[in-house]
Order: sequence, then C-alpha cells, then structure tokens
Amino acid sequence: MKELFLAETSPWFSSGPLDALHILDPSLGGIFFVISTICHYLGGSSFFLGLISFVYLYYRPKLAFELSLGLLTSGIAVSLWKFYLESPRPFPYPETFDEKAFGLPSGHVYSAIVVWGLLAYRIPKLWFRILSILIILFMPFSRMYLRVHYLGDVTLGFVLGILHLIIVLLLLNKYYSNKVESFLFTNQYRTLGLLGIVLTLLPITLDSPFLTEEHHHSLSGVLMASGALGGFWLGILFYPRFSKKEFLDWSMPTINFQFGSDVFAIFWKTFFVRLSILVIVMALFYVIPGILIKKTIWKDDLFLRYIRYLVVSFALVCIVPLILQKIQKGKFLQN
Repeated sequence: MKELFLAETSPWFSSGPLDALHILDPSLGGIFFVISTICHYLGGSSFFLGLISFVYLYYRPKLAFELSLGLLTSGIAVSLWKFYLESPRPFPYPETFDEKAFGLPSGHVYSAIVVWGLLAYRIPKLWFRILSILIILFMPFSRMYLRVHYLGDVTLGFVLGILHLIIVLLLLNKYYSNKVESFLFTNQYRTLGLLGIVLTLLPITLDSPFLTEEHHHSLSGVLMASGALGGFWLGILFYPRFSKKEFLDWSMPTINFQFGSDVFAIFWKTFFVRLSILVIVMALFYVIPGILIKKTIWKDDLFLRYIRYLVVSFALVCIVPLILQKIQKGKFLQN
C-alpha cells in the first residue's frame, strides 16, 4: 500500500523528473554522467573517511573532530529515517552503484550538506566555499540523474541536511571551546564521552532475523555510523590520557621559502611518515579484517559491523597519533 501511494504521488515519487534530466543526453549525457558519478563518490562514506583522515593528520585535528561528529550523527539520523519510512528507490536502477537501502531521504544529499557545509563554514577561502556550494547544489540532481533517488528523496534529504547542519554548528559554537585542552581533562568531558559510547549501542536493539533486505541495509548504515561514532568518542576519551599535552594539537610544518630546500624536505618527509602510519593502521584494523570477515558466516552480522567501525575509528583517532609520538620523539607530529 505504501509503495502504491508513493508511486501515485507525482512528481515527488515518480520517474517524470528523473526522465526530464536526460533530455540533453544526446549532446551532454557523457558530461552529466561523469559529473554525477564524481558526486556519487564525493558523497560516499569511503571518501568521507579518507577526507576526515586527511584533515585529522595534515590540517587541523579539531576540524576533523567537528567533521566526524557532523558526518557520523548525520549518518545515524539518515539511516534511521530510511529504516522507518521504508520508501523504495526508483526501479530498476544501475547496479553499478549498489544502493540496496531504502531511498527516503537521500543519504548522499543529507551528508554532503552537513560535511561540505561545515567545511565551507570553517575554511574561509572563497574558491573553497564556491566549490563546496557547487557540490551541495549539484548533489540532488546527480542522485536523480543516476536514477537512484526520486525528487522527494533528495528534497527531504536537502531540508533535513540543512537543519542538521544548523544544529551541529549551534552546538559546536556553544559547547566546543577554542581551548580544547582545558575541556579534555574535565569530568564533564569524561561523562559525555562515556554517554556517547553507550548511546551508539542503542540501534543494535533494532536488529531482527525478520528484517527485509532493505531494512537490513538501512540498519547496517545506522550501525556503521554509530560504531564509528563510538570509536571516535572512545578515541578522544583515551588519547589525552596517553598523550603529552604538546601533542593534543598539530599541523603540517610551515613552508618558508627563505629557508631553502631543507624546509621542503622536512615537509615531505613528515607527509610521507604520517601517510605510511595511516596506511598501515588502516590496513591492519580495517582492510584486512574486512577481507577475513567476508569469508566467514558472520559477514552480514550487524553487531560485528558495529565493532569493526568502532575499532577502525578508535585506531584513527588514538592509535595513529600515539605511534607518531614514538617515532623520533614525536618529530613528525609536531608543527
């Protein structure tokens, strides 16, 4: 009954707007497809994981924390919306993009607004803000062009993403102090960290052997995001306890042309040392376990998926910088 109602609610859940986007295919279809495919990956979890890792190790740890909170909370929220609204995607859609969860709201649109909106807010460079706005604006059209979402899916994703971004910015500006070090050693910080970890476990109660395939994949999205968020909380709970205060913030060495080639050598050596540690840790805690799990009967177990993302998130936040601290007394982690 619900699927019939959505199909008859034109144009929000019909193929009309999707077909209209392909009118120019004879002349510009190749360009639109390439741009839409790029947007598909720019709004995906793998890209965001790499982006946050890069920001964390090479730009500003504090901004990476903000991005993690924004991305992971939006991932939990959008997957829960999908789980309960039970709205089907357009059918048939290209199997290339392997979208098996429910469609309403669009997770790519929702998360893109939160992450790219937060980046545009925090990075005051005109060219970057223009790029971020273009990605946000084109994301809904790309999802419809690829026929993986209806107009209603992307519209609700856009509205909810804007609201989520506003809430995240309000909370960060109110509670996330500029002096992070002073907050990391308070009882309030420890309490919030432990509470955050406990809350991320709650979605596992929705698991059931009677879930449909769409429910299973939608709930899988919830548990991946909540597991990563739990690992994030766990990482920032433990890292200050094992780290020295001078390693609570870092960035890349500043390039000063007055000091010649030595500065470039230090910069690139720091870059590759950090990248090497990141690749090794991600391989040990994410890639290899994923390959091994796929060969077992637990490959679709949702709780194991939660644990996997909790571990890799904890490794990224805590283990990577702790290892870098041990290499030449933290030479490659200091500014």
